[in-house]
Amino acid sequence: MTIPLWVSSQKSHIWIFNVGRGLCIFIRTALNQGILYDFGSSEEFNPTDFLGKHIIPYLDKYKNHHLAQRIISHPHADHISNIDCLIDNNGNNKYLNASLHTCPHHKTEGTAKPEAIDWNRIKNPKGNESNIDIYKSLYEERTLPLQTICYDSPRSIPNLEYGLYYVRPPVIGEIFPNNDQEYGNGMSLVIFYRHGHHTILIPGDINPDAIKHILDESKGLEKRYTIFDMTHSRLYPQWHESSNDQPALKSLLKSHGLSILIAPHHGLESGFSEDLYDSIKDKKPGLVAISEKRHLSETDGKVDSFYQTTDGAKGQNVHIEGKEEKRFSISTRDGHHILILFQGTGGIPIIFLEKDPEKLLNKLC
Repeated sequence: MTIPLWVSSQKSHIWIFNVGRGLCIFIRTALNQGILYDFGSSEEFNPTDFLGKHIIPYLDKYKNHHLAQRIISHPHADHISNIDCLIDNNGNNKYLNASLHTCPHHKTEGTAKPEAIDWNRIKNPKGNESNIDIYKSLYEERTLPLQTICYDSPRSIPNLEYGLYYVRPPVIGEIFPNNDQEYGNGMSLVIFYRHGHHTILIPGDINPDAIKHILDESKGLEKRYTIFDMTHSRLYPQWHESSNDQPALKSLLKSHGLSILIAPHHGLESGFSEDLYDSIKDKKPGLVAISEKRHLSETDGKVDSFYQTTDGAKGQNVHIEGKEEKRFSISTRDGHHILILFQGTGGIPIIFLEKDPEKLLNKLC
């Protein structure tokens, strides 16, 4: 097969796919490794089919897999609607096999017990039972603890790093003793990714109380962190697999700022966190990106208009179907897939929105 030119690029690629009522994000690191976050899909578009055809086969292997890590932020229906793609049917889905399968889990024995989900509190619409069964089966063979990529390569990219932050589900249960929906959202796994001057925060559906818990480094916090540098890996060999003295999320946001904020919980008003904004350098990100739910009923909630103001973001120029526009926020609502390019140098990220994701492939270099 013909190797795409972007394979040798030292840019980071972040894809936010339009999946309607759900979330699916893909990070291609500057070292050509892949991290797939959540498995939302729609009748019109299946992200894993697209990635399996155009992206994942060309990634560098990590421990014999093309995909380094797949992450499920939390087991609500709109984040696992495409989870059956992870069942390896006679090798048909070989490109979706990953070295690390990372998610809040359900094991209840031994050292795993303090992190177990209370499945009686996970509320999904009827008809999603089979997806939950798949979720449980996929984790069953995994080995604790949850991890980030263990860096052991001679290749290095300056200032390339990412971290995983979450609160153990039993502690989330204490924070939300009576609200099952917020219990499920609160356990979301949060990703911070940095490449040079550019940073992004991917918080899943995390709610304000849970993100404050993470920012304050309170009880039950777990941290994993990888800096893609051999010297650092030798000094901190356990950072990728156990909580220790990894950087606090608040200190990272204060120090590096935030180029892109993926709005928590699809940008809904209920997900807005004043504590998060107070933690960001300059008190706001460069741009807000929203994987927006389609508003089907009054109970769906509304996207917070704050994200679209000068208080919600600094704003920057983005390329929407070939036209350059100044925006404070961008969204998948109008059928757009979003591609964000981090160059690792100064300036701002380069951002494209297209309804046909194949048009974005030409932007990767």
